[in-house]
Amino acid sequence: MLVTFKNTGMIEKADIRLDGLTVIAGENNTGKSTVGKMMYSIIKTFNRYEKDARLFQVSQIKNAIDDLYFNFKKEYNGAPGLIDMKEFFDGLENEALALLEKSLANKEIEFILAEKIKGFTEIIKSISGKEPNLGGIPGRIAAVIDKKPPRDTIYKDSFEKYIKSVLSGEVSNKFSKDPAYSITGTDGDNKIFEISGRNGNLKIDVEDRFYFEDATFIESPVILNLVDSLRFSMTEFDGNGDIKKQVELLEKAYAPEYMKDLILKLTKRNTRGDQAKIVEKIRDIIDGYFYYDPEERDFVFEAGNQTFKGVAIASGIKFLGIVNILFLAGFLGKKTLLIIDEPETHMHPQWQLDFAEVLVKLVKEGSHILLTSHSPYLIEALKLYADDILGKNQADFYWSKREKNAFVSCFYHVTHDLSPVYNTLAGPFRKLDRIKAKKLFS
Repeated sequence: MLVTFKNTGMIEKADIRLDGLTVIAGENNTGKSTVGKMMYSIIKTFNRYEKDARLFQVSQIKNAIDDLYFNFKKEYNGAPGLIDMKEFFDGLENEALALLEKSLANKEIEFILAEKIKGFTEIIKSISGKEPNLGGIPGRIAAVIDKKPPRDTIYKDSFEKYIKSVLSGEVSNKFSKDPAYSITGTDGDNKIFEISGRNGNLKIDVEDRFYFEDATFIESPVILNLVDSLRFSMTEFDGNGDIKKQVELLEKAYAPEYMKDLILKLTKRNTRGDQAKIVEKIRDIIDGYFYYDPEERDFVFEAGNQTFKGVAIASGIKFLGIVNILFLAGFLGKKTLLIIDEPETHMHPQWQLDFAEVLVKLVKEGSHILLTSHSPYLIEALKLYADDILGKNQADFYWSKREKNAFVSCFYHVTHDLSPVYNTLAGPFRKLDRIKAKKLFS
């Protein structure tokens, strides 16, 4: 799949192919991380429809029953002989939610709900002497159960939440004169999706089945030190309205959704003991075992006869351990995208080379990986291992370059010639050489 970004974050234009291994190299603040976070948001959005549609239906059912309950309470509360209204309406809500799980026709649902309400309304009528007004509630609930909300409505709501959580709600380039942005996915001449927006108006158009079923974003192993805080934190998907005000009132932690998603995957189950070659390779690199201990509610590293926990574990071990657990837990595969943001920050150059070999072998087994980096060690290792293990031209390398005197960057496909990347990343070494020369001849 080819994904085209226009006026997205720092990116003026970028065509990024996601098919196996994709590497984006470049300096800081050139839009590398934007690509990963946008792809994470898009993949998650397109795979939440069934869940979000049901949550929408549940919300609409609750609203309809609340309307009926408060109208009845206002008119009949305190009437002698009236059964407890709260108990009845709780039962009505449970019945409606149970019907949501069944494949019934609209008329059948409406009849069941009307029968459920009938006995209650007879009591109301005997007390008040008049027929209670149901406000069309049985039909209203039946319509919600019978028909799922439009996909574009759910997609827009979900995507806006991801963007708010992952990118603070900012998509288009703040410095651009044109606030319009677009992200388009294509397969050959076939358009799969298009997301576009201008001045807060979002449009999502999906024309074909989406390949990826899940995405995982790894930004920093430091989050493993906050495992409990993140597991029980709230994200944009855990409340209504201003989530940050809610977490303040509830005295709970707020977290970007991709961080909580990663922690929940890593703590899903204990997965020690697998003898896959990838797992063995990682264990050889870190010289031990890394896993999550549910009893300790912490990550553990065993080396020889010693055990280390949490903050006592080196960041490089944690990073490799994250990939190890994701593989064992089944979160890396043909229809998933693993997004890794600048892993070299936490690794010695030798481990960067070993890590590159692990990633390329994962791709060989069917995984899809999108990685950003500014490390010449890691980038060259990925290129050499990809050519050797995957074959020539089976991985894509891009160079993100900020345009001179501008707050925009463009992406260039450099798979066949990585020299622009090396020339850029070698700049600091040339500067050091000039400093040394100046001292030598001063």
